[in-house]
Amino acid sequence: MNRLRGVIAVAVSTLCIASFVVPAHADPEAVAKAKADLERIQQESSAIDHDIIEASARAGDAQIKLEEVTADLRTQEAKVSAMSSDLGEIAVVQLQSGGFDITAQLLTSESESSFLSSLATIQNEANRSNSNLQLLQVEQAGVDALRAEADRTSAQLKTDLAAKEELAQQFDAKEAEAEAVFNRLSEEERERLHQLELQRIREQEEADRQARLAAEREAAAREEAAAAATSNSEAPSSERSTTPASTAPSSEAAAPAASTSGSSSRIQTAISAATSKVGSTYVWGTSGPSTFDCSGLTSYAYRQVGISLPRSSRAQLNAGTSVAKSDLQPGDLVFYYSPVSHVGMYIGNGKIVDAANPRSGVRITSLNSMPFAGARRVG
Repeated sequence: MNRLRGVIAVAVSTLCIASFVVPAHADPEAVAKAKADLERIQQESSAIDHDIIEASARAGDAQIKLEEVTADLRTQEAKVSAMSSDLGEIAVVQLQSGGFDITAQLLTSESESSFLSSLATIQNEANRSNSNLQLLQVEQAGVDALRAEADRTSAQLKTDLAAKEELAQQFDAKEAEAEAVFNRLSEEERERLHQLELQRIREQEEADRQARLAAEREAAAREEAAAAATSNSEAPSSERSTTPASTAPSSEAAAPAASTSGSSSRIQTAISAATSKVGSTYVWGTSGPSTFDCSGLTSYAYRQVGISLPRSSRAQLNAGTSVAKSDLQPGDLVFYYSPVSHVGMYIGNGKIVDAANPRSGVRITSLNSMPFAGARRVG
C-alpha cells in the first residue's frame, strides 16, 4: 500500500503531463480490476480510519471523565472519613457524660432542676448525633454514586480502547489487501494504473472548470437581468436608455470588502496554520500541535483563530454553511467518500491540505484526489 500511495502521490504531483500513453503489454482487464479493487479498499480503509478517530475521541473523553470522577471520589471519601471521625468522638463524649439510664439520672440528681438540665443536655446530644448521622449517610451515598460512576466510566474506556485496537487491526488488514493487489500487477500495468489516475484527475478538473464557468455565466446573466430591471423601474423614462448600469455609489461597492476583511484575515491564518504542518505525522485521535488525524488537522487550524469544530469529519460536515464545489474558497472544509469519512481544507488552485493517513501524514494534494462528497464554510 505504501507503493500504491507513492504512485498516487506521483500522479498528483505530475499533472502537467499532457499526453496519455498506454504502456504496451498491460492487460486492460487486470488493470481495470485492480483499479476497482484499490478504489474499494481505499474507501473501506477511510471508513475504518474514521471509526478509529471516533473511538479515539470517545476514549479520550472517557479518560478525562474518569480522572475527574476519581478526583471527586477521593474528595468525597475524605469528607466522609472526617465526618465519621467527628461523629465517633461525639458518641464517646455522650457515652462518658450522658450515657446513663434516665431513672439513674433522676435518683442521682440533687434536684429536679438538675435532673431536667441533665435530661435536656442528653436530648440535645442525641439530636445532634442523629442529625450528623443522617448527614453522614447522605455523604456516604454520594461516595457510592461516585464509585459506581467511576466503574461505568472505566468500563466504557476499556470498551473504546478495545474497539480502537480492533479497528486498527482491520485497517492494517485493508492495507495488506491493497498491497497484495498492487503486487500482482506487472510494471507496465502499474504504469497504466498511474496514467489512469492522472487521466481521472484531469477529467474531473476539466468538469469542475466547466461547472465553474457555467455558474459564472448564470450569475452574470442574473446580475444583468437584475440591473436592467432596476434601471427600468427607477430611472425617468427619458433617461432609461442613457443611464449607465454601473452608477452605484462607490461607498456601497466598498462596504462588503470592509465587512469581510477581518474574516479573510482569520481564514488566511487558519490556512497558514494547516499548511505549516505539512510533513507532520498522522496519529489517530490527535489534533496537534505535532501529530494529527484528518479532522484533528482542520480542528487545530481553526482553533488558532478561535473557531471550535466538532471532533470527527462527519460531525464537521454539520458545521458552518454548505458550499457548492464550484463556489469553493480557500479555507473551506472539503469532505470525501460516502458516507463521509475524510476531511481536508481547500487552499485554492485546486489543492487541499489534509492529514491523509499514517503513511502519507500531512500533505498538499489535488482537490480531486478522492471522491468529493461536499464542502462547508466555517470562517
